[in-house]
Amino acid sequence: MSLKVAIVCLLVVSTVSAGVLPLATTTFVRTPSLDSAIVRSERLGGNFAYSTVEGHAYAAVSPVVHSVATPVAVSYAAHPVVLPHAAVAAPLVHTNVLF
Repeated sequence: MSLKVAIVCLLVVSTVSAGVLPLATTTFVRTPSLDSAIVRSERLGGNFAYSTVEGHAYAAVSPVVHSVATPVAVSYAAHPVVLPHAAVAAPLVHTNVLF
């Protein structure tokens, strides 16, 4: 009886875990290649003053979830090799015909 209970429990756990997929949600990632910056320089009195304004870029990435086709096993049957027949010439027939 306990073996049947263990098998049923394993089947329940396997079916529950097979259906659990992480949710494919859109996430924001930092993209430094698209950043922008403005550098401003001013002269105040005899000194130089610099100010910078940076704009950080983010991109929305949403994963593509689809099923991948799995290759199916193919079986091959080896056929016997057919060799061409060698043509053998017939023996020469010598007739001694005297004229």
